[in-house]
Amino acid sequence: RARGGHTPSHHMSGLVAHAARARGLTPRSRVRSSRRHHCAVRASSSPSSSAPSSREVGRDDAADDDGVALTRFDGGARASTSDVSEDTDANESLAMHSLRGAVHRRAVLASVVLASGVGDGAWLGERQASASAGPDYALPGPYRVRALPQLEHTCSKCFPMCVGLSCLSRIRVFVPKADVEPDALFPVIGKKTPSTTRTSASEALRYASEPPYPVAIITPGFLIDGESYSSIARRLCSWGYVVVMYTKTESVAGGTLDDEVSAAILGDLISWVDSDVTIGPYANPDQVYLIGHSRGGKISMLQALRDERVKAIALLDPVDNTVYAPLGPGFPSALAAMKANPARVPPLVVVGGVYGGECAPSGSNYEEFFAAAPHGVAAKGHDAWGFSCGAGHFDFIDEATFVQKVICPDGSMDPSVTRDLCAALVVAHGERVLRPDESSDAETLERTLGSLRSQFTDRGVAFDSVHKLK
Repeated sequence: RARGGHTPSHHMSGLVAHAARARGLTPRSRVRSSRRHHCAVRASSSPSSSAPSSREVGRDDAADDDGVALTRFDGGARASTSDVSEDTDANESLAMHSLRGAVHRRAVLASVVLASGVGDGAWLGERQASASAGPDYALPGPYRVRALPQLEHTCSKCFPMCVGLSCLSRIRVFVPKADVEPDALFPVIGKKTPSTTRTSASEALRYASEPPYPVAIITPGFLIDGESYSSIARRLCSWGYVVVMYTKTESVAGGTLDDEVSAAILGDLISWVDSDVTIGPYANPDQVYLIGHSRGGKISMLQALRDERVKAIALLDPVDNTVYAPLGPGFPSALAAMKANPARVPPLVVVGGVYGGECAPSGSNYEEFFAAAPHGVAAKGHDAWGFSCGAGHFDFIDEATFVQKVICPDGSMDPSVTRDLCAALVVAHGERVLRPDESSDAETLERTLGSLRSQFTDRGVAFDSVHKLK
């Protein structure tokens, strides 16, 4: 009853009525779904969690019966009129009557409308974004997000590098949950369901609903709680990824782990995802996507260079070393390792903030990681994407603490803009590498950037500080 007071039986009856009307089994000209979509605040199970308030749904743009969609950005929610009508002609294709299919149509139409509205003076070279129909990765995806109970894992392989509680990690996992397709309740004799008539990669993406899914693991920065990246994790999960966030047992008072041990913990975590009875059935351990912020970006790269299971990597304001964590025994340079082994670097996207200060100093920051990335033939078919924006070092997390704000300067952009930018690019990069459609990398990027600019323009947010690295 948390969703607008409707019970599961009411919800199912609405689905049945929707499908029955699509098959001409009811004379009523209009059947209003009993399901109403609301944004409800879900209390976090962890006092330290800084996840944004939302219901456990990755697709936050579900339209109500009046055609009004609630589109959640990380800064809040706003109403926007949907241009998609609920056409129920019996001759329309089966896919057009599925609830998830409707969401996909809305996302695709939004990508066309938003992209076509960029116009002259458009961001990044003043080029108009492509209006080709394709998934809009700047919007929530077609999957619901299911949060599993908090888990714990001890890295037994890390002994004696770490002992006792120092090998323990607290883990939060999001898994995709596909919508129930009412068409399956009323099959039409002689016609196949959409899942058996996929003719292209884009169609496969539209109707894909069964595990295993690619595994995305987010490594936090130094002494940052893993759940501080929940907004990005939810967005990625909504596009069909098992997302793992973890927090190592470290403290300022002592007991911190060096980079070699941290990379070993990450590698062991990848193996554990496959073997865990709760997560394993959902996860594809051979399609691993590593995402890291700050020091977590460095650790992610160190592990990616030695782990063939890692197929893609995203670095958010990465840091190779600072005056607080200089290079030395146990603290190798990820930049040097990239330059020494360019063929081992997975396809990469980098997003950095120009206000990193001493927290992400020049010569050790995102610019250096992008410069060290292979290009051309060595890039494994996907050139690195790199972007800078007017963000501070801690604008990439859901909510910075007072101490974090004191240590590192603030950015010129609203932090929610930074997170939405990162979420869109992280999704687009993962899809272009792990589940590519007919679009080229350039078309995927232009479509995503055009949608982002239009969204933020509608919100009255200046987005001119975002630049593509060359």
